[in-house]
Amino acid sequence: MTKDLLGRPQNKYALIDCNSFYASCEVVFRPDLEDKPVVVLSNNDGCVIAGNKKAKELGFKMGTPFFKMKSVMQKQEVAVFSSNYALYASLSQRIMALLRQYGSAIEVYSIDEAFLDLTNTEETTGIGALIRDNIKSQTGVPVAVGIGSTKTLAKLANHIAKKDPNFPGVCELTSYEADRKCIAHWPIDELWGIGRQHCKSLQEHNVFTIGSFMDLPEAYIKKKWHAPVWRIYKELQGVRCHTFKERPPAKQGIGTARTFAQPVNDWAKLKEIMCGFVASVTEKLRKQNSLTQQISVFVMTDKHREQNHYYGSEKIKLDVPTDDTAVLIKAMLFLLKKVFKERHNYKKAGVHLTKITPNHSFQQTLNKVHNVNEVEKKHQLLGTLDRINRRYGKNTLVFASQRLAARQPFEMKQENKSRKFTTNINEIAFVL
Repeated sequence: MTKDLLGRPQNKYALIDCNSFYASCEVVFRPDLEDKPVVVLSNNDGCVIAGNKKAKELGFKMGTPFFKMKSVMQKQEVAVFSSNYALYASLSQRIMALLRQYGSAIEVYSIDEAFLDLTNTEETTGIGALIRDNIKSQTGVPVAVGIGSTKTLAKLANHIAKKDPNFPGVCELTSYEADRKCIAHWPIDELWGIGRQHCKSLQEHNVFTIGSFMDLPEAYIKKKWHAPVWRIYKELQGVRCHTFKERPPAKQGIGTARTFAQPVNDWAKLKEIMCGFVASVTEKLRKQNSLTQQISVFVMTDKHREQNHYYGSEKIKLDVPTDDTAVLIKAMLFLLKKVFKERHNYKKAGVHLTKITPNHSFQQTLNKVHNVNEVEKKHQLLGTLDRINRRYGKNTLVFASQRLAARQPFEMKQENKSRKFTTNINEIAFVL
């Protein structure tokens, strides 16, 4: 086994990234769109959030408001879809399950990306091609595979596999020195971890390409841009700085917010919608075995349609960290009463949990020590609630305060939503 510059066994990581994932998921069940431009819209069909290669070539950029481009898209025969997150999540789970067959460990990085540990794998480039072909044949979703001795190199290799025709879907990099010819000319902002501010700062020093970045003295990089940029420099040399994380770290903030298709000005309806938000975020909190000690809420009107635009937000710190939906609903309602103004039509609202800690250890207050048996009973009750809702569907069991919103969810504008081909027996695809 080859070794890195520090004499350690050289790792091999693969980054598998789905091409234009949301758009590709739609094409899976619409093969007639294989060679046509496809875009996917955000909630309420607000703006473009995804597009395939054909759509990008026509100039449809992410974040473009749909109403501005609708007539142009119709003229250019662009296939337009409303977001179908149930479909995308289902196909993502299938892809991640297939990937687990090829590496000794997997780190799911996002809904459409994952790192695989191929350190003990021979012929890694061949395995990369096998992954690319099998994912496409078994799910219909095209992927690119980047392989490198570090995560940064794997991420860069994945970008090259997508953009460079000399590497059709699979690229492997060992180090900058060994692969200078296919690395040096790429723009500096293609590097994983180089954000807008770092990119601007580097460009001010005439660093526009990866080659010009790697030509800088290491000591100067570390002094000028500190550890984050220096670690990228070392990883490009083949020195591993980013560890492999099979289990993602617990989130330090959990929230949900929605834009309503129709403005909400009724207290009862808004209250029940917000109670549903609290139920959703506390389920996520319990899923990662955490507690929260701070909850915040916000409401806002449509600044484009309401002359007296209003944004209201409040937060409260709890005496004791909790994952109890009932406790957090009570706190949320206290805050919502403070920000709600009857004269406004609310277009968007949300709930956010912060000050998150593990549930196995927290400090009690001096004047409110919980009864251990009561805490355990409540924990079992909430666990049962979560299991039933996961098994029989969201909102099978709900708190009374969210009853109307659970049975009659607020409507979202989704004029072009595809069917739930993989998650609803009544909507599966069939062949005539």
